[in-house]
Amino acid sequence: MATTTYEQTTETRPEPPPIRPHPEYVKSIEGILKIVEIVLCILVLICASIDYWYHLGGGWVQFVAASAMIGTIILFLFFFFNVYPRLPGPWNFIVFIYYCVYVVLFIIAAIVAAVRAHLATSIGATAFFTFAALAVYIIDVYFMYRSWQAYQHPSTAAGGANTTTTTTTTTYETRTQY
Repeated sequence: MATTTYEQTTETRPEPPPIRPHPEYVKSIEGILKIVEIVLCILVLICASIDYWYHLGGGWVQFVAASAMIGTIILFLFFFFNVYPRLPGPWNFIVFIYYCVYVVLFIIAAIVAAVRAHLATSIGATAFFTFAALAVYIIDVYFMYRSWQAYQHPSTAAGGANTTTTTTTTTYETRTQY
């Protein structure tokens, strides 16, 4: 007796939006926060570069500001051009973890700049803008957390965008064997 089982799974997903500029993202809270983050990172880089204090932690502050600026620009472009829905992976969670890491890095950089602020006024300005960037990143972490939670627990009022249909057919074949 042989058993053959066929299982067909069909998953229907909504078509991701086309890759094109979305000017309304720039006007959203998330877009405005990302633009402010980029500007604050540039200000931190400028202020940290005025005086020579690399051996006293200035290099760390510059590294954090430069890497956060580059990453935030890339994420801004991904969201602005709607690239992220076409990429594999849970992007809400990935961006949330990215921002959590940079909040920790900005805490360290802000403390380093604040401790060295008595050496020069530019280092004091660096500390100020680093704390300002930290505050904006924390606010963005909050919004990313809410976005991630909304993605994890979608409301039933949304109409169920994902539909999964499973069809199982079982066929039994009996032969007499001698």
